[in-house]
Order: sequence, then C-alpha cells, then structure tokens
Amino acid sequence: MTEAYGVTPANLLRTLPDVLRNDKNMLALATAIANELSILSEETALATIYANINTLPEHVLDVLATDFKVDWWSYDYTLEEKRRTLLDSWYVHRHLGTASAVERALSAIYEGSEVVEWFEYGGKPYHFKLTIPVSETELEPAKHSTVLRLIDYYKNLRSVLDDVEYYGSGGSADVYIAAAFAGCVISDGATAVNF
Repeated sequence: MTEAYGVTPANLLRTLPDVLRNDKNMLALATAIANELSILSEETALATIYANINTLPEHVLDVLATDFKVDWWSYDYTLEEKRRTLLDSWYVHRHLGTASAVERALSAIYEGSEVVEWFEYGGKPYHFKLTIPVSETELEPAKHSTVLRLIDYYKNLRSVLDDVEYYGSGGSADVYIAAAFAGCVISDGATAVNF
C-alpha cells in the first residue's frame, strides 16, 4: 500500500516523465534516488531540536547548552532544570539586563522566583532583592552559589543585589532547620531565610 501524500519512493517515481520511465537505466537511477530522498525526508524530523527538548537525553542537552551559549548552564542541574533552562535560554538572551530575564532564568532552578525592585521596598535606586520559594529539600548552599553567579550574568550592570530571601510555604520550621544546617541565617524572624 502506498501513501497518497508524502515523500515516498512511489510518489517520487510518479513524477518521472514517461520517456525516462521507459528507459531501464533511468528508471533504476530514479528508483535509487527516490529511495534515498525518502530516507532523508524521514531524518529531517531529527533536526527539530527546540520542539524535542522535552524528550532529548541529558547528554544532548549538555551539548546544546554549549552550542546555544547558555553561559549560566550547570551540569549539576537536574534533568528537569536543564530542560527548563534550555527552553528559557532564548528568552533570557533576548532580555538580558531586565528583571524579567532574572526571574525567568532563576525559575528554571527555583520556580516562582521574583525580583523586587528598589521602589517596591524603599531601597536605593537601581537596587533589587530576590525572593525565592524553597522547600526543605531544595535549600542547598551549592544552589545559592549558583543563584549568585547567575544573577551577575543576567542583571543589568548598574543594578545592585541587596538581598536574596528564601522562604518556605507557610513559613515552615523545616525550612529554617534546613537553612541553619546549610549555613543560613534567618533575617528578622519572619518567613524569610537569608544566606
């Protein structure tokens, strides 16, 4: 059974003029070319990288991060963090230096991260804070180092980071215990935890 549409050998051979179809040598050559073209057509789907990021293996994501110049990439990210980072990298590259780029890039590691601008908390002009929701298991000193490194890459050069506040859902004591274990201090006894 042949397909009605698509790049198949049968469909390609239908386009061959009668004068060439009646020549054995030309028909053999056209058949060989039609077979190769149909194989090549099937392989073009492999080139759709962006659409397949959620299904690509981890080692391919690492290579793509280098190819796409995702300078904030870390091989220590989980597979899901790598996928989110790569998917967001085009947006971040286009918006580098904006609060939106900082939030988007950090959300790959800590979903729900927010930038609080200086005028929202009464700080000095061009200063900002980060608020990052975490659970007990997500609070790690290594990730905090990564956050600080990433902020330097994403933020506007004139902007100054005042504080990074980690908070648990509902101000959970578990987050405070994890923060103390990770070498953090609680800022003012509220729900925020600062490194």
